[in-house]
Amino acid sequence: MRKFKVVMEAMTKLPNYYVNVFCPIDASNWLPQMRKRLILIGTKKNYAIQEPKAVRNKPHLKDILEKNPEVEMPEYVVNRILGKYRDLPIIVDPDLPNSHAPTCVAHYAKDLGTRLVKDPRSKYGLRPFSIREYARLQGFPDDFKFENKRSSYKLIGNAVPVHMGQWVGEVAMRYFN
Repeated sequence: MRKFKVVMEAMTKLPNYYVNVFCPIDASNWLPQMRKRLILIGTKKNYAIQEPKAVRNKPHLKDILEKNPEVEMPEYVVNRILGKYRDLPIIVDPDLPNSHAPTCVAHYAKDLGTRLVKDPRSKYGLRPFSIREYARLQGFPDDFKFENKRSSYKLIGNAVPVHMGQWVGEVAMRYFN
């Protein structure tokens, strides 16, 4: 959005509004996922908003992985692992300190081979993220239920990370109170 100067000018120069721009707000403040977002908050009265601070006890990538994940390994994922595709997958190693998963995307529902995690128990040493792991990467608690089917990846990938949404909600509540 910042590259589109006309759009940014229209959004930040709204008449009778004070606009706070936060760019980027990264989910890695809270989660082991790189997901940068532009957040614009417009208010009718001048209101100071603090950028969110990174939490100290955020989970590590290794913490969110399941011991016995239920994952699909379609033939195209195996072919990508074997280098039969032009584009290689993004591979994350949970054993590396400070490793982060790439952004959870909705199209993961269609192509599980784009983002893989190292797993020595997997036949090829790599595998897709399970639905539960994908949800954890977005900050969903384990009691938040997703159906165990591919369309759940789309729902999760289209979601705002829970902690990011909570920060925006808390800002709004302070403003209105």
